[in-house]
Amino acid sequence: MSENALTPNPTAHESHGRSLNRFTTVVLVGYLAFIAGLMVLRRATLSAEVFVVFAAVVAIMLGRGRAFVRDWAPFLLIFLAWQMARSLADDIGARVQSDGVIAVERFISFGTVPSVEAQKALYVPGQISALDVAMTLVYLAHFLLPLLAAFLLWVFRRHHYYPYVMALMLLSFAQFATAVILPVAPPRFAGLFGEALPVHDISLDVTQALQLGHLSWAYQNLNGNPVAAFPSLHAAYPILAYLFLRRAWPRAAWLMLAWGALVIFAIVYLAHHYVVDAFGGVAYAVAAYWLVERLRHGEWVRAMFARWRGRIGRFVPGRTCGS
Repeated sequence: MSENALTPNPTAHESHGRSLNRFTTVVLVGYLAFIAGLMVLRRATLSAEVFVVFAAVVAIMLGRGRAFVRDWAPFLLIFLAWQMARSLADDIGARVQSDGVIAVERFISFGTVPSVEAQKALYVPGQISALDVAMTLVYLAHFLLPLLAAFLLWVFRRHHYYPYVMALMLLSFAQFATAVILPVAPPRFAGLFGEALPVHDISLDVTQALQLGHLSWAYQNLNGNPVAAFPSLHAAYPILAYLFLRRAWPRAAWLMLAWGALVIFAIVYLAHHYVVDAFGGVAYAVAAYWLVERLRHGEWVRAMFARWRGRIGRFVPGRTCGS
């Protein structure tokens, strides 16, 4: 037998790896398309719970089922605990802010309230337009976005996953603390606490007319706080995701920034948030990212991350946290 027959062919090995990756990608895309098509036929929105199940299946297909449970279980439990805590934010007794926020909104918007002006220009009372449906679907994707960004980082850039989750939790609990101290009513509920604004709850009409399923069991059953509009997490989550994704995929991350701009338009048009809320959400996202990055580059934090990666590496032979 010749020496060449005994020598591994690295080119053939790389070709086999690329073929396996292409096959896996085709299977995953087909699976996702099947789930999405089924949900469209059933008129159901893709809830956060369904996405987690989908992500778990993908992780198992990639041979990383145990790693998924280890890395995601603490994150999901903390996320659920935050959801439960949010419903208590308006029970502390702080006065709900409405007229003051409207005054600030008019100050920065040259005497107008953007939600009112947007609906005057684009909304037709008694009719559901394609714009109404599209913006409602954008709004309903709120809880899917942080999970999708986390999953992409976990699969392809795991060393960015842990700081992202830390920043996401910091951002979420900072918003909760703000809602406890300064509860703010959204434009659609302004009349319950002061000046009534001539806006309509468009998303409610859309979900009822199209008989869309609920966004999330957690959102439906655990989030009972209608006066936690400031800062807007709808605006904050895409910006935080962009800040982390741009480090992994600088060009593709611009799509997340464009999505963030679309979300801001949707929440203002649907009268779920003021522009002030959106600005606050962006500011909170940038602050959370900056703080985690500063802590991440501290000596003691670097040592903590190194110990964390070392412990994880012992559970998964041949893999490191950054794989």
